[in-house]
Amino acid sequence: MNLDNHVSTYLEELRESLLLLDQQAIVQVIEALLAAWQEGRHIFLMGNGGSAALASHMANDLSKLTISPGRPRLRVTALTDNVPLLTAWANDEGYERVFIEPLQGHLQPGDVVLAISCSGNSRNVITAVTWAKARGARILAFTGDQGGRLAELADIVVFAPIEAIYQQEDIHLILNHIIASAIQQHIREVARRMARPARALILAAGEGTRLRPLTLEMPKPMVPLGDRPLLDHTVRWLRSHGIRDIAINLHYKPEAITSYFGDGSAWDVRLTYAYEDALLGTAGALKNLNGFHADGPVVVVYGDVLTDLDLSALLAYHHHNVVRDPNTGVTLSLYHVPNPTEVGLVDMDERGRVTRFVEKPRPEEVFTDLANAGVLVVEPRVLDFIPPGEFYDFGLHLFPQLLEAGVSIYGWVIPPETYLLDIGTPEKYAQARREWPVRERQQAWA
Repeated sequence: MNLDNHVSTYLEELRESLLLLDQQAIVQVIEALLAAWQEGRHIFLMGNGGSAALASHMANDLSKLTISPGRPRLRVTALTDNVPLLTAWANDEGYERVFIEPLQGHLQPGDVVLAISCSGNSRNVITAVTWAKARGARILAFTGDQGGRLAELADIVVFAPIEAIYQQEDIHLILNHIIASAIQQHIREVARRMARPARALILAAGEGTRLRPLTLEMPKPMVPLGDRPLLDHTVRWLRSHGIRDIAINLHYKPEAITSYFGDGSAWDVRLTYAYEDALLGTAGALKNLNGFHADGPVVVVYGDVLTDLDLSALLAYHHHNVVRDPNTGVTLSLYHVPNPTEVGLVDMDERGRVTRFVEKPRPEEVFTDLANAGVLVVEPRVLDFIPPGEFYDFGLHLFPQLLEAGVSIYGWVIPPETYLLDIGTPEKYAQARREWPVRERQQAWA
C-alpha cells in the first residue's frame, strides 16, 4: 500500500464529504442548542463506541463554554460517562435500556436529546430516543450516510455523507467543533451587547380615568401600594436590574412625580423628564426622547404595570435575538390573559417571532391568550418608523408598521411564577393592594 496515496485519498474524501454537509441542518442544531441554553433546558447526549466518546467530548466542550457574568452555563450531560452505572443497568435492565434509565426522573418536556449513531439503528439509542420524544423532548441526531431509524425519529438530523464509519466519526467530531465554536461566538457577542447599560422609559403621562376618583388627586403611577407609590416600586425594580438612566414621560399632574423623585439620586438613578403638552401615545413618547437612546436598547415599561419580572432575562433574550437576527427591532414580554377579547393579542411562529397583532378581537377572532405584558425592549433603529410630534401607539400603529416593513419583533412569554398585574381598574388596584405586600414578604424570605 502506498501510504502517501492513502493519506491524500482519505483527506480528499473527507474534504469532499464535508462540502456536502447540510449547512442549514447544522444551523438548525446550533439554534436548537442556543434556545435550550436561553430557556434553561437540559441537553442530553448519547451514543455507542466512538459515538459515546464523542458524546463525552461534546458535553465537555459545551459545558466549559465561557458564559457572561450572571448568565447560567449550558446544562449538558453525556449519558455515556458513568461506566459503572451503565454496566449495572445493562446487567439489571438490559442493554436496550441503558440510556432510558438515566433519563427517567431527569428529562423534562422541552429538553434536548442529541443522539449520535453512524448506523442510525443502535437499539439502545432508538429505544431512548423513542421514549424521550414521547415525553416532549426535542431530538437532534448525527448519523451516517443512511440515517436509519434515528433519522425518522429526529426533529433535526445531520447526515455524514460518506460510507466509511471512521470517516463518519471524523465528520461528527468536526460538527462538534463547528457547533461549539458558533455557540461560543454567539455568547460572546451577547455578552458584549449586555455590557452596554440599557436605559428605560416609564410611560406615566396618562390621566388614569378608570381609577377615578383616586386619580383626581394624583397621576395613576403615583397611587399608593403599601408605604410608597407604584412608580417607586417600578424605579426600584429597574435599578435592581442594573438600569440607572430612566426617563419618565409626563402630562397629567406632573408635579406629583417630579416633586417626589427629584433628580432620582435618592434611588441611585438618573431621571430624565419628558413633558407632553398633548399626549403622544406609547410610541410617540419614545420618539419624544430622541436624544435619550444613545446606541443601546431602551426598556419601555407601562406605568400602570406592577411586576417582579426578571428583566435581566428579558434583556438577555433580546440580545440573543439581535445577535441571531440583526433585523430585530423589538422584544415583547407576553403573558396569558383570561380576557383575550379585551386586549391586543400576539401570534408567534416556532422561533418566537411575532407574525401578527390583533387589537381587542371579537370572540370568534380569538386565536391565542397571549398579550403584551407592558414591558418591552426597543432598538434605537425603530425610532425611524415613528413620526415626530404626533400621537402614535405601539399596538395600533408601530407594531403593524414594523411587521409590514419586515422588521423582526420577538415575544418572550414570562415564566408562570412571575407577578404581573395591570392596576388600571379599581378591582385590579384592590387586588394589587392585597397581593403585593405578601409577594414582597415572600421575596424577602427567599
